Amino acid sequence: MEKTETSLRQSVVMKAEVTRKMTDMSQATNLLRQTREELVEEERNLEYKLKTIPGLKQVLAGHSSVMKVLENNNRLQDGYYGMVINLFSCPDQMFTAVDETAGMKLFNHVVETDKIATELMAELNRRKLPGVFNFMPLNRIRPRQFDYSMVDGQDAFPIIEKLEYEEDLEGIISFVFGKTLVCRNMDTVVRLARSSKLDCITLDGEKGSSKGVLSGGYVSLERNKMANYDRYQLAVGKLGDVTTEIEHYEGEMVKLEQEMVFMTKEVEKFQNLLAKNEGSLSKLIADCKMMMESGEDLKKKCVEEEQRLGEMTTDRKLMEATLSGLRTELDVDMNSQLSLEEKNLCEVLVKKIEKTKSGYKKRIREKDELEREKFAIESKMVGMRKDEEELCSEVSKLGKRDREVEKAKLDLDNVTEQMVKEKERLAVAMAKECKLDEEVKSLQSEEERKEKKLSKLKETLGEDSMNKEKLFEKKIHLQKSIQKLSQKVNSLGGVQPEMLERYKNAKRTLLGKELQKINQKLKDFDNVNKKALEQFVTFTEENERLVDRLNQMTEDKTRILNMINVLDTKKSEQILYTFKQLYKNFKQMFSRIVPGGRGELILTGETVGLTDADRMESATGLTTSVSFTGDQAMKNLDQLSGGQKSVVALAFILAIQQCDPAPFYLFDEVDAALDIEHRRAIAAVIHGQAGDAQFITTTFRPEMLRHADQCFGVLFRGKASHVVPVTREEAENFVQESAIQK
Repeated sequence: MEKTETSLRQSVVMKAEVTRKMTDMSQATNLLRQTREELVEEERNLEYKLKTIPGLKQVLAGHSSVMKVLENNNRLQDGYYGMVINLFSCPDQMFTAVDETAGMKLFNHVVETDKIATELMAELNRRKLPGVFNFMPLNRIRPRQFDYSMVDGQDAFPIIEKLEYEEDLEGIISFVFGKTLVCRNMDTVVRLARSSKLDCITLDGEKGSSKGVLSGGYVSLERNKMANYDRYQLAVGKLGDVTTEIEHYEGEMVKLEQEMVFMTKEVEKFQNLLAKNEGSLSKLIADCKMMMESGEDLKKKCVEEEQRLGEMTTDRKLMEATLSGLRTELDVDMNSQLSLEEKNLCEVLVKKIEKTKSGYKKRIREKDELEREKFAIESKMVGMRKDEEELCSEVSKLGKRDREVEKAKLDLDNVTEQMVKEKERLAVAMAKECKLDEEVKSLQSEEERKEKKLSKLKETLGEDSMNKEKLFEKKIHLQKSIQKLSQKVNSLGGVQPEMLERYKNAKRTLLGKELQKINQKLKDFDNVNKKALEQFVTFTEENERLVDRLNQMTEDKTRILNMINVLDTKKSEQILYTFKQLYKNFKQMFSRIVPGGRGELILTGETVGLTDADRMESATGLTTSVSFTGDQAMKNLDQLSGGQKSVVALAFILAIQQCDPAPFYLFDEVDAALDIEHRRAIAAVIHGQAGDAQFITTTFRPEMLRHADQCFGVLFRGKASHVVPVTREEAENFVQESAIQK
């Protein structure tokens, strides 16, 4: 049982050790996975950067196609050596010279024979795989031997001396680099190019050919094929190493999981064995109790037998005394002294004595057997007492261990309950937090919606007020016109009743004659201004009308001035409200585009010690103050670069879009001067606001394409531009090709 407990403890310790190893390995695997993600991103960026170098995109696509063909063809794999750039190594300071010397030959594929090259080309054409392929068969390469004896090691050296490569590839390396010398400066290039008939180059990439052609200028390492490919290969190698290490750790994790399963089974087996031993122990304890009870019974029997033995011993002694007396009497001739009856009695006694002797002997034998049984039982009881003591100690140990296990289980249950409660509390808190975030977002959106609705209502109310005032003015004007017309009607008067009675029944001829008489009388008044009264009335009315109009215009002036004051106040309030919204939106939009950055809109002019409305009245314009890191001093537009100014301008436009949305926006290469992080942020922001407006953007960058709903390509065909819909993948290829051509 002790052995089982020891094995159980060892198994538990080994299981804990395996668990610790699994935890450590899991943490290491997670770290490696994070590293792998970073390396994948770095490898992707380096590959993209490499593809932006003119001519390399199709070459790298061709390399990938060749690798696909070689995957399952061992014969072609044996005859393929790789690209020239993979067949040698050189110091970093030689990258520019090597790149300018070899050019695109660095990416030619080296094969053993022209037959293998033909088979590769046939398979590539059959599969219609993309890319550019240039093969260099070793059996067709005939490198020349160049004389370097006139080269001074201090001023120049053959470039091939600084390259490390395998001996069987010396022909191809000599074919590409054998004719080139690396010189100290341009003077040495000119001198040796004339005298040695070899091509010369400096470490900075300035060249002089054996034909007398000189070329040079600044060569950027950012566009250096050798340097970029070396960094790309280094990243690929690191990624491969990390991937291999992750696979190794994952294999070890599988083994540890298997070992964990095995240790769990072992622990369960030992626990079952221990439980079985505990059952056996309880059975032994029960057997021990039964043996002890049997021993007590045997002890009682031994005491009874000893008592019987003592009685038999006493009887034996009495019988011996009787026997000795009888023997004494036997020595005397009894026959002469005994009667017949006594003789018969004597014979009976002799038989009885013999019978007693045989019984005595039998009792002696039974006594011996009982004593032997007694000794055996006593020795067995001694052994059982030892076993009992050992079992009692084991039982006490097991009881103590059971108590410890029970205590540990209770502690574990308490800790588990606490963990469950904490998890529940954490889940509830997270749910509350999510709910509160959603409520905050909904409240913010509701607040913005209500603010927009309030502004619209204010605008509608202002328009209604203006319309109401206009209608009121029109009503007053019409009422005055009605009054004037009524007065004119009253001033005309009617025909006198007497005249109506007088000429009621008169004939037409009579009336004509009366009219002629009256007209004749009126001729006497030809020189009199007959319209004087009318003119007087007219001028009087005109004067009254002009006076009324003057009063009305005075009232209109007063009302218009009041209206102007009201409109100025509303304009100031609306401009202040718009500025606050624009300030808030610009701050939020700039922090979304530039994570960790800060941006503010600032009013220009004398604004010290004034209220918000007075500041708006006295402001002469707007300017910005931004910080792209959050911990630096704020800068204005004059202190920013071109790309930073573009970021600020886009943030300002998008902030205005939130205040007063337009149905669509047209952005023409707004991301041209931005770096990749800001382009991604701008693309994400435009995508987020595309639900309220339509955005049309032109771009030569891939970041905008990732969020585009529809892509169109502008192609120049037949001396005309054509706009055609394209897929996202075609658009990305189109953008990358455009970047390469630039």
